[in-house]
Amino acid sequence: MPKTVNKLDIDGTYVKIIRAIYDKPTANIILDEQKQEAFPLKTGTRQGCPLSPLLFNTVLEDLARAIRQEKEIKRIQIEREIVKLSLLAGDMILYLENHIILAQKPVKLISNFSKVSGYKINVQKSQAFLYINNREAESQIMNELPFTIATKRIKYLGIQLTRDVKDFFKENYKPLLKEIR
Repeated sequence: MPKTVNKLDIDGTYVKIIRAIYDKPTANIILDEQKQEAFPLKTGTRQGCPLSPLLFNTVLEDLARAIRQEKEIKRIQIEREIVKLSLLAGDMILYLENHIILAQKPVKLISNFSKVSGYKINVQKSQAFLYINNREAESQIMNELPFTIATKRIKYLGIQLTRDVKDFFKENYKPLLKEIR
């Protein structure tokens, strides 16, 4: 994180403040209404600190930049947009073609990023959603990715993204109309 903060074009005073907050952080646990002895935090940001989400996103942007610059990861066209990834808060959607080599490249980038930054992806919470009509290619990708594979739909920001566009209305608008009525 310090390297990322240094890359930001901000005044040295702000960097010193950030370092003062995050250099050698400690935490306490309250157990049975008794505050336990402080212990050092090895990685991460302080939970509840208003600066933490900004710092997290700043570090995550380094990974996003590496993915955007990787020539082997091709952009795809969705309607009129040509995209490679989308970021919102701590979530990332990575758009890939259906080749197994392309699925392995971001996993390797993420693994390398984890080693350098200490950022770990929770593979139990991570999902891959494949838009593939080739069952053999889908099976091969499913065996290569460490993530759960969503087969029919995936929920993102409260919206059900469906494999078939024709199911989008049924999965999203119908339940919403039912709830409103």
